Amino acid sequence: MAKEFWFNLPVKDLKKSKQFFNEIGFIENPHHIDNSHLGSFFIGGKNVVMMLFPIETFKEYIPKNATHTNSGTEVLFNIDAQSKEEVDAMVEIVKKAGGTIYAKPYEKDGWLYGFGFSDPDAHSWSVLYMDMSKMPQ
Repeated sequence: MAKEFWFNLPVKDLKKSKQFFNEIGFIENPHHIDNSHLGSFFIGGKNVVMMLFPIETFKEYIPKNATHTNSGTEVLFNIDAQSKEEVDAMVEIVKKAGGTIYAKPYEKDGWLYGFGFSDPDAHSWSVLYMDMSKMPQ
């Protein structure tokens, strides 16, 4: 049984990606903070680890090519928010850090509020507030 979870992302410009994720509030892993060959960040209260690798290094670990994120999406990463206000604040933080908003804040079915953005490497993310008391049964 897995005890920890981390995921790896290929990036074109490691320095730029590390700066972006720092600016949107991800916590840089102190074990790798000065590493110039990879990036590592903790996400959320359970400390999921996100690893960033230059594309050529990433390809060493997979049997196929990395997905071209400018033309396709392989995965959508979701970040929870505690309120609609937190979602709206995150929109501005992502814009200021250089992210691209691909879905402006929206409400769906009366219980979900969120927005979508792309990081500097066009990986897809969303920030969602879910009012579970209003979620359809």
